[in-house]
Amino acid sequence: MTQRIRLSAQDAVFLLAETRNTPIHVAGLQVFKVPDGASPHYVSELFADLRSHPVSAAPFNYRLSHGLMGKLMPSWEILDDIDLDYHLRHSALPYPGGERELGVLVSRLHSIPMDLSRPLWEFHLIEGLENNRFAIYCKLHHALVDGVNSIRLINLVSDPAKSFGEPIWAEKSGDRDKNRAGRSGLIEALPSLVRQEAMALPSMAQGLITSAMAAAGVARDDDLASINEAPRTILNVKIGGQRRVATHVASVDRIKAIGRGAGGTLNDVVLAACSGALRRYLDDLGELPDETLIASVPVALHRDAGDASGNAVASLAVRLGTDTANVRTRFDQIKRSSAAGKAHLGKMSNTAAMNFTLLMATPVLLTTLPLVGALVPPPFNLIISNVPGPRDKLYLHGAEMEAYYPVSQVGHGQALNITVLSYAGQLAFGFVSCRDSVPHMQRLAVYMGEAIEELESTFLGKAATGKSKSARVAKQRKKPAGKARKKSAKRKAAPRNKRSGERTAGKPAAKKAKRGSR
Repeated sequence: MTQRIRLSAQDAVFLLAETRNTPIHVAGLQVFKVPDGASPHYVSELFADLRSHPVSAAPFNYRLSHGLMGKLMPSWEILDDIDLDYHLRHSALPYPGGERELGVLVSRLHSIPMDLSRPLWEFHLIEGLENNRFAIYCKLHHALVDGVNSIRLINLVSDPAKSFGEPIWAEKSGDRDKNRAGRSGLIEALPSLVRQEAMALPSMAQGLITSAMAAAGVARDDDLASINEAPRTILNVKIGGQRRVATHVASVDRIKAIGRGAGGTLNDVVLAACSGALRRYLDDLGELPDETLIASVPVALHRDAGDASGNAVASLAVRLGTDTANVRTRFDQIKRSSAAGKAHLGKMSNTAAMNFTLLMATPVLLTTLPLVGALVPPPFNLIISNVPGPRDKLYLHGAEMEAYYPVSQVGHGQALNITVLSYAGQLAFGFVSCRDSVPHMQRLAVYMGEAIEELESTFLGKAATGKSKSARVAKQRKKPAGKARKKSAKRKAAPRNKRSGERTAGKPAAKKAKRGSR
């Protein structure tokens, strides 16, 4: 009899949300330096070695079960024979193999939905990157892993002299029992599932009451963002199937220093940098709303050590303060809003927090419906996720991993995702957007660097002694043409915001923001 592992409600939602235009997978892009003295055919030899290891490790040998039971209670079935040639792929970049060529390839790969009849993962080895480098793009369906769990799947070593051993899909010593953990029958699991959900009801009900009070304007905590206050923007539209991917890298020490100067956490600084970049980006397009953007910020929950797959994530809503140009005011609002959201989730059990997050995200689906969608405000404007990654340098067959970029997913009503991943003293920002809905996204990556410089100048008193790369690129940009330029001109004479004293977007832009997409 085929052994099956049931999916949680959260994992099942990721499957239900899957469409041709909204593939629900996440990925990592790793860049490696070929070791000194390596063979000219190093990457080909590496591919041959990877290909020699059959698939045997969880969750790479999981496939969605089919038939009536698979529809009623989605579950994974464990396969013994998997076509590795389908999942492991070898590509080469066109000359000159720069960052642009790599970004174009990854954008295309990330736009392709996964075959739900097979194990939901792909591993792409990409050679031909300039300066004697190569890359790995590995994607997995979000129903299979969350951001934190996907990092744990990476099987690299911290010593370049050590052998790499088996790739991530090959079963290792000690994994055999883990690969079989949680394989109780679906019927046997029902009593435990019902009991778990029943125990979560009281704390989830209290969370819903608090959220309802916030939406009604009678919350006990004014800093708690409500489900009905996110403005409708160009980020909250029905999306197409093609993606754009962009990246930016910053030093962890630099971000932490800003946090100490500002009296906040690293995550507060990340959110503030995103806020500054988004404010300038939308302002350039003439699409900056008068109200602050709301970010959905995922929070990793405790999971059992034996869980080889699945999600354990809740989300809190954070005001980004994009309605003010004052950096200190913006940072303070982010800090207070984030603290209020964490306190709110902290009163719920893990199961209740996950169920609460699913309920709060329901309006995202309604925003895409004809007629009704125009009346339903988005619960948030975008997702900003911060995932802790490896602290030490990692190696693959002696090749040093120079960079590790997260590549997440977007969906209807949420056309932009910013995910941040730490690795060996660096913070890598991964921007993923709908190619058709979010124009000129590369500018957002440039503005991220400038927003970090602005925070550094504000809280550490450091004036830029030389132009950074992002600043040089920004100077070379052309001004927005036509309609966007006219709106920018009108905004210069816009009235001041009564609350903050800062100048706000002019009326024409504000009206358009409230109407929604272009």
